[in-house]
Amino acid sequence: MTELKKKKKSPLATVFTVVLSLLMLAGTGYFLWQISREVETTFTLLTDINDAKKELADLKAEQEHLMQQKEQLLDENYVKIWARGEYLITQEGEEIYKLPAISNQD
Repeated sequence: MTELKKKKKSPLATVFTVVLSLLMLAGTGYFLWQISREVETTFTLLTDINDAKKELADLKAEQEHLMQQKEQLLDENYVKIWARGEYLITQEGEEIYKLPAISNQD
């Protein structure tokens, strides 16, 4: 039988292999760290986008409410009724009695 001889690596080759392995491991760690930062940034931006969409929807609803209120305030009859109710403005011969608010306490 023929025996295969194992070649011994020189100490320089062993050191080179270890150094190369450590450099590759450090590079891999660096790239994984960069990837994790990008993923974190992506999730932060997605959260910001969702918050901005909610704020936009709220602002649109508020704008719609204000537009309705503007339309109502252009109506003279509405303004009269609103002023009488809000500021207790009376017409001749009227008396106003302010009642306490109803509470839902049991």
